[in-house]
Amino acid sequence: MPKLLDKTNRTVADSQSAIGFATTGGGAWEVWDRYLTVDGKHAYHVGNVCGTCAFFFERMQGANKGIEVGALASTLADGVTDLDAMLVDTLAQLMPNSAYAVALLRVTPKRVQLLGANDYFSGEQVENVGIDGFWGQPHYAKVAYYRVEDRSAVAILRDAPNAAAFDFIVPMFPESWLNEDRVQYYERALAAGRCPTAVAISILDVKSPASILDENDPVDGGNEHWCLAHYLVDGHHKVAAAARSGREITLLSFIALDHGVSSPEQVEAMLQTYERAAS
Repeated sequence: MPKLLDKTNRTVADSQSAIGFATTGGGAWEVWDRYLTVDGKHAYHVGNVCGTCAFFFERMQGANKGIEVGALASTLADGVTDLDAMLVDTLAQLMPNSAYAVALLRVTPKRVQLLGANDYFSGEQVENVGIDGFWGQPHYAKVAYYRVEDRSAVAILRDAPNAAAFDFIVPMFPESWLNEDRVQYYERALAAGRCPTAVAISILDVKSPASILDENDPVDGGNEHWCLAHYLVDGHHKVAAAARSGREITLLSFIALDHGVSSPEQVEAMLQTYERAAS
């Protein structure tokens, strides 16, 4: 069962991180499309600013560099159980400028087969809002990603009967780049009872189909989807090993409060949908 083990907050200013956020305009909009960048190159198209458009992420070709966690590698490999202030402060230096809700989650990743039965974009999204009218097909993310076990269409803990929460773990590079020996190392570690920690920069997008906002629209336009995408900064081998073995890992998630289609209050409500670990 997914759990929230610990949470805190940080604000990063004057960042020297290789990771960044970028935006471009579209039509009459000065800001429309949002991107996650590495060394100034687009790594992911992480959606647009429209609250009534569909959620999506899409791998871009521009960035192919991993992020190094340096001296924290062994600590994260062993796994952390709480948000030590020094650990959070050090990892925050890898993040771009933003205010963050920082959450330590315990999750079981499930690998997604694109356009397969467990692909959100060809499954729940199509069921909710249908096929894109222009392309005539589901969104294609261009990279295999992971869902979180028991984190599909989770009820939001607020007065919102049409709201459902979803979690995604998104790698910065494809599975074909992984070192098989390293994946097997973590499979053995997980089998021995260890729970290593991956690190992600995360974005919450709350997307409401336009028709559910119109009280005069008789068409059932679907549900509001709260989609929390965790883009891996460190831990690709750990996540792959956990998905293969069906075991839990911990995910230290820096949720950027300034860059999602969501409010800080909605981020807090999203975290409240996780079961709290006993103190």
